Amino acid sequence: MRKEVLAVGCALMVFCGCGKNNAAQHYESGWAAMEKKDYTTAVNEFQQVIDQNSRLAESYRAEGIAYYSEKAYPEAIAAFSRSLNNMDDPDKEFKKDVQFYLAQARMDYGEVDKAIEVYSEILKAGEDEQAFFLRGKAYISMEDYKNAEKDFQRALEGCEDYNLYINIYQIYVDHNKAVDGDAYLKMALELEPQDGEDCYHRGRIYEYEKNYEAARDELKTAMEQGYEDAMLLLGRVYLEMEDPASARSMYQEYLQKSEQGAKAYNGLAMCDIYDGAYDSALENIAQGLKENSKEDEQGLLYNEIVAYEYKRDFATAKEKMKIYLEQYPEDEAALRENEFLSTR
Repeated sequence: MRKEVLAVGCALMVFCGCGKNNAAQHYESGWAAMEKKDYTTAVNEFQQVIDQNSRLAESYRAEGIAYYSEKAYPEAIAAFSRSLNNMDDPDKEFKKDVQFYLAQARMDYGEVDKAIEVYSEILKAGEDEQAFFLRGKAYISMEDYKNAEKDFQRALEGCEDYNLYINIYQIYVDHNKAVDGDAYLKMALELEPQDGEDCYHRGRIYEYEKNYEAARDELKTAMEQGYEDAMLLLGRVYLEMEDPASARSMYQEYLQKSEQGAKAYNGLAMCDIYDGAYDSALENIAQGLKENSKEDEQGLLYNEIVAYEYKRDFATAKEKMKIYLEQYPEDEAALRENEFLSTR
């Protein structure tokens, strides 16, 4: 299933022929700049290829991804549209790929109705699970719940991917329709688990439903079947069950078995906060931040603020919160916490 969040690290389309011509060199230089997140250079390199009237569809697509990565949505939309317009005899999958990029750029720019048109164009060419899912999400953003439900049902036809059910549930939650979203969790639980990862996702669902005993049992089964990440979620479930000792045991076991320790250190910090050991929490957070895992940094930094609050070191908490909001300005929980801090 194509990931909803667009990734820059796409497979490069290389030029054919004997030797590298000038256009090919600029194209490859553009992708090299993309890898370094130097999007201005990337755009300049791809434009050099375009100026030579070479491989226009691929080059406009690449330019569009660079613009999109900088959140320059009008420019990205224009580039993706030009890519589509310069496809003489397009490969179906390549065309669909560009259409998905175009639709996402339109969504992020607020042109939801136009994004729906693009998803509809994709679906005219054939059934596509992801197009149904994303069009359903677009319909919900327009509060068109009837059409959203139809699209989600089409996306789920024959689907045994727990993530898709959970993603649909989360969309409803994000639009204050959790009751409607619950139906998709129940549908997912009707699936027969095939392996440890499936049991892990069932544990996630039971946690959403606050059925912690059932979540615990599913996650234990996932661990028995070799799915190690279940330990991290089981640790959180134990905390929700007010059993910090068992939670701590899970996080420590994960640290012993995995090279990716940031999540486990964050879990240990949460156990420390639960136990009132705030200095120990800060030590575990510092250890987690040393892991240099950007994916887990946000949770660690947020819990660092919480630990300083509980220590009643509000000056440091405010300072940390200011830095945090510069990095994560749309975190609603942090914004609410910042309001509280402003009174201290």
